[in-house]
Amino acid sequence: MKKKIGLVGFGVIGKYIFSKIEEEGLMEVDFVYDVDHKKTESLKPSLILNSSDELGEKSVHLVVEVANSQAIRELWLPILHKSDLLIFSLTSLADEHFRQEIENCARALNKKIYIPHGAILGLDGIYDGKKVIENVEVTTIKHPKSLGMKEDISEPLIVYQGPTRWACERFPRNVNVHAAIALSGLGFDRTISKIVADPSTNLMTHVIVVSGKGLHWKIEIESRSVGEVTGSYTPESAYQTVRRLCLSNAGFHLA
Repeated sequence: MKKKIGLVGFGVIGKYIFSKIEEEGLMEVDFVYDVDHKKTESLKPSLILNSSDELGEKSVHLVVEVANSQAIRELWLPILHKSDLLIFSLTSLADEHFRQEIENCARALNKKIYIPHGAILGLDGIYDGKKVIENVEVTTIKHPKSLGMKEDISEPLIVYQGPTRWACERFPRNVNVHAAIALSGLGFDRTISKIVADPSTNLMTHVIVVSGKGLHWKIEIESRSVGEVTGSYTPESAYQTVRRLCLSNAGFHLA
């Protein structure tokens, strides 16, 4: 029996996941919800949720949130009452009160909340090594337009440097990578974020530097933009995460 998926958000990543599920036919999209109804008008009416109130009527194996941090704050409760949840808008969890509330509820309902690696590599190493890791710094370099900047600049400019918690508040659409690293490792206050606006780049670059007892790692990831805030690697990474969560059978698995 095919696992049923719900999609919250139908932008670049949501559309990619949907198309890959349709193409491979190994899972089934049960519903799609986006507040911008124009994004979903090409879908069969039976797939579209017209109101968030209808989420409470849907029971699927997994709901994939690929919308924004506001959506996850508004919709998490009816989702968890029915399904496990995969969150891509991880900056929402920088709010400690909200993170604790959603985690406690998931435990009470015996539901799982998944944190994807998204656009980056190395989360497993950070998670496994957090007892010996002492410092984590994440630098993101993007074009000013991708950071929502309107003013013109002629050379690279550091627009933020400090704890990841406040980077999530200032740039909620741009630092989900930072939030994932903070959640996997030292937390939002001990993880340091640097955000650089570079008018000469057409890439999205993330540089992760980790150091600790007898270790030093530097991971650099570059990808081209396929949307305002989405790199070319992220949609395929997102789909493969959904695939792993829903199609794990007997045999070898990466862990």
